[in-house]
Amino acid sequence: MSTREILTLQFGHYANYVGAHFWNLQELSFDYTGIVKTEVNHDILYREGQTANGEVTYTPRLLLADLKGSLKTLPESGGLTSAGEDNDLTWDNIEKIEEPTPPKNEYLTDIDSQGPSVLKKEYNFEQDVKTWTDYLYPRLHERTINIVKEYVHGDDTESMDVYHTGKSLWKQDFGDAFSDNIRRYVEECDSMQGFQVNFDCVDGFSGLALSCIEHLSDEYTKSILAYPIIPSHFPDNNPTTQEERDKSNLKDSIRLVNTLLSIQELSEHATLFVPLCTGDKGWRKPGNPRKFDYINYNPELYYHSSALLASAMDTLSQKYRHKSNIFTMSDICADLTGYGRKMASASLGMPLPLNESQYLIDYLNTTTKPIYSSITPSCKIATDKLFQLITVRGVPESYLKAPLKEAKDQMNIPAYRCNNVKEMFELYFQANNFLSATNVTICEKPLEVKTPYPRFFSNELNKYGFVRSDASQEKVESCAVVAGYHNGNFLSDMIEKLHRETSRIKFSKLHKFNQEGFESAEYSETLDKLAEFKDNYEDDFEL
Repeated sequence: MSTREILTLQFGHYANYVGAHFWNLQELSFDYTGIVKTEVNHDILYREGQTANGEVTYTPRLLLADLKGSLKTLPESGGLTSAGEDNDLTWDNIEKIEEPTPPKNEYLTDIDSQGPSVLKKEYNFEQDVKTWTDYLYPRLHERTINIVKEYVHGDDTESMDVYHTGKSLWKQDFGDAFSDNIRRYVEECDSMQGFQVNFDCVDGFSGLALSCIEHLSDEYTKSILAYPIIPSHFPDNNPTTQEERDKSNLKDSIRLVNTLLSIQELSEHATLFVPLCTGDKGWRKPGNPRKFDYINYNPELYYHSSALLASAMDTLSQKYRHKSNIFTMSDICADLTGYGRKMASASLGMPLPLNESQYLIDYLNTTTKPIYSSITPSCKIATDKLFQLITVRGVPESYLKAPLKEAKDQMNIPAYRCNNVKEMFELYFQANNFLSATNVTICEKPLEVKTPYPRFFSNELNKYGFVRSDASQEKVESCAVVAGYHNGNFLSDMIEKLHRETSRIKFSKLHKFNQEGFESAEYSETLDKLAEFKDNYEDDFEL
């Protein structure tokens, strides 16, 4: 069986928050005993290598970019080499001047001393997490981390907040080094599927990511699946004075233009792209947080909201990482992007709120609301005329339906004829989605939510993530999840909202874009191109 490798690229601070959770989910699902049956081919996202000392390593096939000062205790080398280890040269009689290393939090300290045993301990991540490296479990390859040294994380006096700043950076040494690292990873692969690119689309990392995507499109004949990501909250979201409101509105306009430029460029260079945000609006303020039954998360904590997006991405990617599946990333991109509709939406239902004593047939037959929530900004997923790829994980076959002797009223439900979980979900979507095509993937294993995953689950859940029938309390260790890609006419409204908001902006007041050489006429041309892209989603096109 060929590996069908994927190279993942992450650009930006919030994208790396999402990435830290995503890679934790991968690493903490590894089985080193050989006893547990694994459904996923981990070689698709991971690579085997060796350290300079000859030790075998297994690290994410990953390149990431962030600003100077964002790593905190994680060394740029990725953490595989020992602290203080000098691989090449010995310097005598030379005074080394270094900034003091920030102290590690309790979790990171315990990883160094105790290893996997930290998974059974409780930590105060809500207080301790200041950046994405504060809860990162895996160690990284030495070429993974790429730091933008021209800008400092958290420095508002000279921030990398404009799309064209990132474009300029790519044309300098950073872009040369990054593209060289891409080439080295690609040359290691035997049968590459493509690239997964996750990036912050609201700041300068959008321009850096799109320059990279354009490079990938020109240099490699591989699929590019991109996730432009909008954080769940910004520090200026709640201004209290008029001065703060003016500054917030200006920053909002800059973020919105960056998003506009990202989506317009993605429509030209990506194979498929799926905007993500746990806020319901995304354009302008992120908006009210999306609600998930039995999850109490704080949208102001990136540690919380990024875990939800990572859970969706991990579940969605099961389709092209599952050992029993013949689907590749290019298959998924081809299925979803007919008629030039390169943009799709995503959904997440987590946990699937089955009662521990309830059968799936009864839950699906009686539930009156969608089993998932949209995690794409300004997007309400339609129920008809759509194409969708749904992944369901963690629903045991024993939960399907009652045995024949106990079935009683269940036998009157058409779904009782279904013989497995896949058939029952297919029938459910067939009944609930008019003039639609749905492809369902079923994974036996649930999402494992081990430390350092947030403990934001309701006390009403048992350790398997199902709703308890009694008053006992258990720590949630895993949960059933449903996630989907969706494409259809309904995305026209989403693009229209973005076009309307960006058309209202007085571009002449956005001096930072002018300083980068972006003219008003070019802005108008971008708006026109977005309107043309929106035409692909009009009703003239049918499935």
